[in-house]
Amino acid sequence: MKPSIQTLGQILYSPSQYVIPVFQRNYRWERPQWEKLWDSLMEIQNPDKRGNHFMGFLVFVPGLAQPGQHTRFHLIDGQQRLSTSSILLAAIRNVARETGLAELADEIHQYYLVHPLKKGEQHYRLLPKERDHDSYVALVSGAGEPSGRTADALAFFEEQAAALWSRDPPQQLRQVFDTVCQRLEFMCATLEAENAYNIFKSLNSTGIPLGSSDLIRNFVFMHVPPDDQDEFDSGHWMPLENRFAREDGTLDEELFSKFFRDYLMSSGAYLSPKDTFIKFEGRFEATGFAPAALAAALGSSSQHYDVISGKLPDADDRVTAALAGLNLLESSTTYPVLLALFEKRALGVIDSEQLARAVEMLRGFILRRFICGESSRGYGQLFVRALSKDKGESVKALEAYLLERGWPDDQKFKEAFVDFPLYERGYTHEILATLERARGHKEPADLRDAQVEHVMPQTLNELWRKALGSDAENIHAKVLHRPGNLTLSGYNQELWNHPFDIKRARYDESNIVLTRELASHTHWTALEIEERGRSLAEEAVKIWIGPKETIVRQVQEQEGDESPGRQELRRRFWTGLNDYLVAEYPELPDFDGRPSWTIRLPSGLRHIGFELRLGLRHSSAGIDVWFWREASFPLWEKIRYAPHPWNDLVKFDWSFEQVEGRTRARMYLDKPVEDLRNESSWPDVFQWFGEKLSLVYGQVAPKLREEMDQIQSGE
Repeated sequence: MKPSIQTLGQILYSPSQYVIPVFQRNYRWERPQWEKLWDSLMEIQNPDKRGNHFMGFLVFVPGLAQPGQHTRFHLIDGQQRLSTSSILLAAIRNVARETGLAELADEIHQYYLVHPLKKGEQHYRLLPKERDHDSYVALVSGAGEPSGRTADALAFFEEQAAALWSRDPPQQLRQVFDTVCQRLEFMCATLEAENAYNIFKSLNSTGIPLGSSDLIRNFVFMHVPPDDQDEFDSGHWMPLENRFAREDGTLDEELFSKFFRDYLMSSGAYLSPKDTFIKFEGRFEATGFAPAALAAALGSSSQHYDVISGKLPDADDRVTAALAGLNLLESSTTYPVLLALFEKRALGVIDSEQLARAVEMLRGFILRRFICGESSRGYGQLFVRALSKDKGESVKALEAYLLERGWPDDQKFKEAFVDFPLYERGYTHEILATLERARGHKEPADLRDAQVEHVMPQTLNELWRKALGSDAENIHAKVLHRPGNLTLSGYNQELWNHPFDIKRARYDESNIVLTRELASHTHWTALEIEERGRSLAEEAVKIWIGPKETIVRQVQEQEGDESPGRQELRRRFWTGLNDYLVAEYPELPDFDGRPSWTIRLPSGLRHIGFELRLGLRHSSAGIDVWFWREASFPLWEKIRYAPHPWNDLVKFDWSFEQVEGRTRARMYLDKPVEDLRNESSWPDVFQWFGEKLSLVYGQVAPKLREEMDQIQSGE
């Protein structure tokens, strides 16, 4: 690169044209950036201000020289800055025209916005390609109306320039123009033999804010010959982006980035949002790819994505209905799994009936766990990990995996549903509306405007207290928000806390079946609420599917440490711990749940290892730091003789043990647990493991490394 500092006037007042490539972002600056630029212009005009205002970097790639045409440069970085500067000049030009300063207006137009002797696209000194093209051309030429953010930017700067002219015409407008051209500076770099894409990545790594979809777009287009980029954009990439456009036509970059992440995770490997581009680049750069074929594959997945998210219906009504139910819940974490299943259906591996079944299972898993009070944290990794268990029979593998992850059975779900404070926890309207639709009325009511109605009201009056009896307040507090006391109504404001007799008459007139059924009751007490809750639970268990019976994993009381029951319990414990750590401590290494009593973790240290321990017979769990080799044994002895600083690191006391007759030893943390076979004790144990492991990796491991280095260096 050949960097140089140039003013805006030097850049634009030249026989060059600056083209914003098709793969660059739309114009994005908004009012805060415009205000900051304008304030800077006003500030540097103060008599006591010296020097210029630095705008940032502009990075160019020269195009092929063609006889009779200006030199064309592709703007690789800085398009937002140069676009805003040109829009600012157009605004000053417009105000100058309107206020009779024709000479100034012509100077700006002829020397800084256009090449007057050139025609067509060569006419414009700055030229966006595709994105923002029409709006910018209209803005500069005056032929047509600009739109979007470029139009908003023009209006902002016109307003500022007009206000300035009204206070001090006409010298102030000329002074602002001179300041823009002479005192706005850019660091300009023209790439020569270096790879433009690598330079682009380097610039972005220094803090220029680009999202994953921006980086991926640039990565793909950098593999398309420049002469083919316009055609590739219009024929392949733009149709893909259009699927992620907002109602106003602008690209939803966040959703587009999420699609790329879900697309990558559909192969079975979880990745954090910040790693989306790195993973995408690594996958396709390493193997080589044809941009058109990649765009086609992404296009196919984006069509599936539209169906999965409910934007479009599926060709099969059963799949559409199942997805509609799933999308009532917070279910976007299932999208990678669903993308993989949709692809399997496209390949003929599964059919639509199996796909619909899989969607229903995911729906039941999420809702049942929600009602049963299970945490949804870690679902992003949990569902992605399900893909790694698919060895051929996808739907059966998914079912088995969900069962292992704590899918509540019918009885557990029904019992939880009856007592669940639904109104306080969420999904209230969604669950009640689903129960209503399941009744299959030939002319179903429109539930969009229906509100949640408490049959026994949230505020008790004397008539309700009398109806509920002497224990009215306790009954009210206990059952008010349970499903049995909730329904949907279009006139719950009118009903408010009226007695049940009055409510009952109105319920009988309702076109919502769930509500009309309430009119069959003559009074409304805790008993009726309980009975209705159980009735609704029987319906719910058929809608949100799950295992019919409890999955019995009986722990056999055998003396042998490797009994089948004990192995299964260990596997479930380690699986649950890993899911917890993934959700709460993502920086820690994950592992597969195995039916062993120890799990070895990477330590990153030579001669020292980390292990997790689960002692079912000894009713304890622990973390062991093993000193495996003779080279590390002196460090173990040193710590054993002076453990206090190491205890402080983990806020717990280390214990020490040497393997008899060998220079091999461990220091360990032990947590006694009264009954590890009782799964209700596990959450506390998981929390303990998370807290201590975080300290082991964050505090202990670095100190062990430092001490080992000193020992090996002989200090």
